Amino acid sequence: MLKNQRIIVTGAAGGIGRSIAHNLLEQGAKLSLFEKDEALCDVIRAELPKSSDIAYFAADLADPQAIANAVTRASENMGGISGLVNNAAILHADDGNPCETSLKSFEHTLQINVTGAFLMCKHVLPHMLANGGSIVTLSSVVARSASATPQIAYTTSKGALEAMTREIAIAYARHNIRANSIAPGPVLTERTAHYFDTEEKWEKRRRHIPAGRLGQTHEVASLVAYLLSPHAAYMTGGVYPIDGGISAAYVVDDTVLPKE
Repeated sequence: MLKNQRIIVTGAAGGIGRSIAHNLLEQGAKLSLFEKDEALCDVIRAELPKSSDIAYFAADLADPQAIANAVTRASENMGGISGLVNNAAILHADDGNPCETSLKSFEHTLQINVTGAFLMCKHVLPHMLANGGSIVTLSSVVARSASATPQIAYTTSKGALEAMTREIAIAYARHNIRANSIAPGPVLTERTAHYFDTEEKWEKRRRHIPAGRLGQTHEVASLVAYLLSPHAAYMTGGVYPIDGGISAAYVVDDTVLPKE
Protein backbone atom coordinates (compact mmCIF):
# COMPACT_ATOMS: atom_id res chain seq x y z
CA MET A 1 0.00 0.00 0.00
CA LEU A 2 2.93 2.36 0.60
CA LYS A 3 5.46 1.06 -1.88
CA ASN A 4 8.06 3.71 -2.73
CA GLN A 5 6.59 6.18 -0.23
CA ARG A 6 9.24 8.09 1.73
CA ILE A 7 8.03 8.79 5.25
CA ILE A 8 9.36 10.46 8.41
CA VAL A 9 8.05 9.27 11.79
CA THR A 10 8.79 11.22 14.97
CA GLY A 11 8.79 9.63 18.41
CA ALA A 12 9.58 6.31 16.78
CA ALA A 13 10.85 4.57 19.93
CA GLY A 14 7.56 4.82 21.82
CA GLY A 15 4.97 2.06 21.85
CA ILE A 16 2.77 3.59 19.15
CA GLY A 17 5.79 4.85 17.23
CA ARG A 18 7.31 1.38 17.02
CA SER A 19 4.05 -0.11 15.76
CA ILE A 20 3.79 2.62 13.14
CA ALA A 21 7.33 1.94 11.99
CA HIS A 22 6.72 -1.82 11.74
CA ASN A 23 3.48 -1.32 9.81
CA LEU A 24 4.87 1.22 7.35
CA LEU A 25 7.89 -0.96 6.67
CA GLU A 26 5.64 -3.95 5.99
CA GLN A 27 3.62 -1.79 3.58
CA GLY A 28 6.76 -1.08 1.53
CA ALA A 29 7.67 2.43 2.69
CA LYS A 30 11.14 3.89 3.06
CA LEU A 31 11.48 5.31 6.55
CA SER A 32 13.36 8.01 8.41
CA LEU A 33 12.79 7.49 12.11
CA PHE A 34 13.31 10.49 14.39
CA GLU A 35 14.00 10.37 18.12
CA LYS A 36 15.29 12.77 20.73
CA ASP A 37 18.78 11.26 21.01
CA GLU A 38 20.98 8.39 19.85
CA ALA A 39 20.06 6.20 22.82
CA LEU A 40 16.39 6.25 21.79
CA CYS A 41 17.37 5.67 18.17
CA ASP A 42 19.14 2.53 19.38
CA VAL A 43 15.93 1.35 21.06
CA ILE A 44 13.97 1.28 17.82
CA ARG A 45 16.99 0.14 15.79
CA ALA A 46 17.18 -2.99 17.97
CA GLU A 47 13.53 -3.86 17.24
CA LEU A 48 13.44 -3.42 13.48
CA PRO A 49 15.14 -5.58 10.85
CA LYS A 50 18.33 -4.31 9.29
CA SER A 51 17.26 -2.69 6.06
CA SER A 52 18.48 -0.10 3.61
CA ASP A 53 14.94 1.27 3.70
CA ILE A 54 15.33 2.55 7.29
CA ALA A 55 17.45 5.44 8.55
CA TYR A 56 17.61 6.85 12.09
CA PHE A 57 18.02 10.50 13.08
CA ALA A 58 18.58 12.04 16.51
CA ALA A 59 16.73 15.36 16.56
CA ASP A 60 15.41 16.97 19.72
CA LEU A 61 12.08 18.65 18.89
CA ALA A 62 13.07 21.47 21.24
CA ASP A 63 15.99 22.32 18.90
CA PRO A 64 14.82 24.07 15.69
CA GLN A 65 18.17 23.75 13.94
CA ALA A 66 18.43 20.04 14.75
CA ILE A 67 15.00 19.51 13.18
CA ALA A 68 15.94 21.45 10.05
CA ASN A 69 19.19 19.54 9.65
CA ALA A 70 17.58 16.14 10.23
CA VAL A 71 14.79 16.78 7.71
CA THR A 72 17.33 17.80 5.08
CA ARG A 73 19.41 14.68 5.72
CA ALA A 74 16.32 12.46 5.67
CA SER A 75 15.22 13.86 2.32
CA GLU A 76 18.66 13.34 0.86
CA ASN A 77 18.80 9.79 2.20
CA MET A 78 15.35 8.77 0.94
CA GLY A 79 15.36 10.77 -2.27
CA GLY A 80 12.54 13.04 -1.15
CA ILE A 81 9.70 13.08 1.41
CA SER A 82 6.12 12.06 0.69
CA GLY A 83 4.84 11.46 4.21
CA LEU A 84 5.20 12.74 7.76
CA VAL A 85 3.85 11.23 10.97
CA ASN A 86 3.89 13.68 13.88
CA ASN A 87 3.78 11.12 16.66
CA ALA A 88 6.21 12.46 19.30
CA ALA A 89 4.66 13.84 22.48
CA ILE A 90 5.44 14.29 26.16
CA LEU A 91 3.34 14.31 29.33
CA HIS A 92 4.96 15.70 32.47
CA ALA A 93 4.40 14.11 35.88
CA ASP A 94 3.07 17.36 37.36
CA ASP A 95 0.62 17.97 34.49
CA GLY A 96 -2.69 18.26 36.31
CA ASN A 97 -5.15 21.08 36.77
CA PRO A 98 -4.06 24.70 36.15
CA CYS A 99 -3.22 25.28 39.83
CA GLU A 100 -1.03 22.18 40.10
CA THR A 101 0.80 22.37 36.77
CA SER A 102 4.04 24.33 36.73
CA LEU A 103 4.57 27.00 34.09
CA LYS A 104 7.79 25.23 33.11
CA SER A 105 5.97 21.95 32.42
CA PHE A 106 3.15 23.71 30.58
CA GLU A 107 5.52 25.60 28.29
CA HIS A 108 7.75 22.58 27.68
CA THR A 109 4.75 20.44 26.75
CA LEU A 110 3.63 22.98 24.17
CA GLN A 111 7.20 23.36 22.91
CA ILE A 112 7.57 19.64 22.16
CA ASN A 113 4.03 18.62 21.28
CA VAL A 114 2.96 21.67 19.27
CA THR A 115 5.97 23.75 18.24
CA GLY A 116 7.94 20.59 17.47
CA ALA A 117 5.18 19.37 15.14
CA PHE A 118 4.94 22.84 13.58
CA LEU A 119 8.67 22.85 12.85
CA MET A 120 8.48 19.37 11.35
CA CYS A 121 5.73 20.55 9.01
CA LYS A 122 7.58 23.78 8.26
CA HIS A 123 10.64 21.91 7.02
CA VAL A 124 8.88 18.92 5.42
CA LEU A 125 6.26 20.80 3.38
CA PRO A 126 8.74 22.33 0.89
CA HIS A 127 9.86 18.80 0.00
CA MET A 128 6.24 17.81 -0.75
CA LEU A 129 5.31 20.74 -2.99
CA ALA A 130 6.53 19.16 -6.23
CA ASN A 131 4.84 15.77 -5.91
CA GLY A 132 2.31 16.05 -3.07
CA GLY A 133 2.25 14.18 0.19
CA SER A 134 0.41 13.32 3.37
CA ILE A 135 0.85 14.49 6.97
CA VAL A 136 -0.69 12.51 9.81
CA THR A 137 -0.58 14.02 13.29
CA LEU A 138 -1.37 12.09 16.45
CA SER A 139 -3.85 14.04 18.53
CA SER A 140 -5.89 12.49 21.36
CA VAL A 141 -9.45 11.93 22.46
CA VAL A 142 -8.78 14.53 25.19
CA ALA A 143 -8.64 17.28 22.55
CA ARG A 144 -12.44 17.09 22.35
CA SER A 145 -13.47 15.13 25.44
CA ALA A 146 -11.65 16.51 28.47
CA SER A 147 -9.67 13.96 30.43
CA ALA A 148 -11.26 12.50 33.56
CA THR A 149 -7.79 12.86 35.09
CA PRO A 150 -6.72 16.51 34.61
CA GLN A 151 -3.70 17.06 32.34
CA ILE A 152 -4.12 20.66 31.24
CA ALA A 153 -0.88 21.03 29.26
CA TYR A 154 -1.21 17.77 27.34
CA THR A 155 -4.89 18.39 26.59
CA THR A 156 -4.19 21.94 25.41
CA SER A 157 -1.40 20.73 23.16
CA LYS A 158 -3.59 18.12 21.49
CA GLY A 159 -6.35 20.63 20.82
CA ALA A 160 -3.79 22.96 19.24
CA LEU A 161 -2.50 20.16 17.00
CA GLU A 162 -5.97 19.54 15.59
CA ALA A 163 -6.43 23.24 14.80
CA MET A 164 -2.99 23.38 13.17
CA THR A 165 -3.74 20.31 11.10
CA ARG A 166 -6.92 21.85 9.68
CA GLU A 167 -5.06 25.06 8.81
CA ILE A 168 -2.35 23.12 6.96
CA ALA A 169 -4.91 20.96 5.16
CA ILE A 170 -6.71 23.96 3.68
CA ALA A 171 -3.55 25.93 2.88
CA TYR A 172 -2.03 23.06 0.87
CA ALA A 173 -5.05 21.22 -0.54
CA ARG A 174 -4.48 22.56 -4.07
CA HIS A 175 -0.89 21.33 -3.89
CA ASN A 176 -2.00 17.71 -3.51
CA ILE A 177 -0.81 17.73 0.10
CA ARG A 178 -3.14 16.26 2.69
CA ALA A 179 -3.13 16.74 6.47
CA ASN A 180 -5.20 14.72 8.93
CA SER A 181 -5.25 13.98 12.65
CA ILE A 182 -5.86 10.74 14.48
CA ALA A 183 -7.31 10.96 18.00
CA PRO A 184 -6.63 7.77 19.98
CA GLY A 185 -8.30 6.97 23.25
CA PRO A 186 -6.47 4.95 25.93
CA VAL A 187 -3.91 2.69 24.26
CA LEU A 188 -1.82 0.15 26.13
CA THR A 189 1.90 0.94 25.93
CA GLU A 190 4.85 0.83 28.28
CA ARG A 191 4.25 4.51 29.03
CA THR A 192 0.56 4.11 29.87
CA ALA A 193 0.66 0.71 31.60
CA HIS A 194 0.89 2.23 35.10
CA TYR A 195 -2.58 3.74 34.66
CA PHE A 196 -4.11 0.26 34.39
CA ASP A 197 -1.81 -1.98 36.44
CA THR A 198 -4.28 -2.80 39.21
CA GLU A 199 -7.87 -4.00 39.03
CA GLU A 200 -9.01 -0.87 40.85
CA LYS A 201 -7.28 1.46 38.39
CA TRP A 202 -8.60 -0.47 35.40
CA GLU A 203 -12.18 -0.54 36.64
CA LYS A 204 -12.08 3.19 37.26
CA ARG A 205 -11.18 3.79 33.61
CA ARG A 206 -12.98 0.89 31.94
CA ARG A 207 -16.42 2.25 32.85
CA HIS A 208 -15.72 5.27 30.62
CA ILE A 209 -14.78 3.20 27.54
CA PRO A 210 -17.86 1.96 25.66
CA ALA A 211 -15.81 -0.81 23.99
CA GLY A 212 -14.74 -2.01 27.44
CA ARG A 213 -11.09 -2.47 26.51
CA LEU A 214 -7.91 -0.59 25.75
CA GLY A 215 -6.77 0.20 22.26
CA GLN A 216 -3.81 -1.66 20.76
CA THR A 217 -0.87 0.07 19.12
CA HIS A 218 -1.26 -1.90 15.88
CA GLU A 219 -4.81 -0.56 15.52
CA VAL A 220 -3.53 3.02 15.58
CA ALA A 221 -0.69 2.13 13.22
CA SER A 222 -3.11 0.67 10.67
CA LEU A 223 -5.11 3.90 10.57
CA VAL A 224 -1.90 5.94 10.18
CA ALA A 225 -0.86 3.78 7.22
CA TYR A 226 -4.25 4.16 5.57
CA LEU A 227 -4.24 7.95 5.84
CA LEU A 228 -0.73 8.08 4.38
CA SER A 229 -1.73 5.88 1.45
CA PRO A 230 -3.28 6.71 -1.94
CA HIS A 231 -6.48 5.01 -0.71
CA ALA A 232 -7.13 8.14 1.38
CA ALA A 233 -6.45 10.58 -1.47
CA TYR A 234 -9.70 12.55 -0.94
CA MET A 235 -9.36 12.79 2.84
CA THR A 236 -7.88 15.96 4.27
CA GLY A 237 -8.53 18.25 7.22
CA GLY A 238 -10.18 15.49 9.24
CA VAL A 239 -9.85 14.24 12.79
CA TYR A 240 -10.39 10.50 13.03
CA PRO A 241 -11.12 9.07 16.50
CA ILE A 242 -9.91 5.61 17.39
CA ASP A 243 -11.13 5.50 20.95
CA GLY A 244 -13.53 2.63 21.52
CA GLY A 245 -16.49 4.99 21.33
CA ILE A 246 -15.42 7.44 24.05
CA SER A 247 -15.92 10.57 21.95
CA ALA A 248 -19.37 9.40 20.85
CA ALA A 249 -20.63 8.68 24.36
CA TYR A 250 -22.74 10.80 26.68
CA VAL A 251 -22.12 9.12 29.98
CA VAL A 252 -22.16 10.27 33.59
CA ASP A 253 -20.98 7.62 36.02
CA ASP A 254 -22.67 8.27 39.36
CA THR A 255 -20.16 6.07 41.16
CA VAL A 256 -17.43 8.68 40.73
CA LEU A 257 -19.53 11.75 41.58
CA PRO A 258 -19.39 13.29 45.07
CA LYS A 259 -22.32 12.44 47.27
CA GLU A 260 -24.61 15.21 48.44
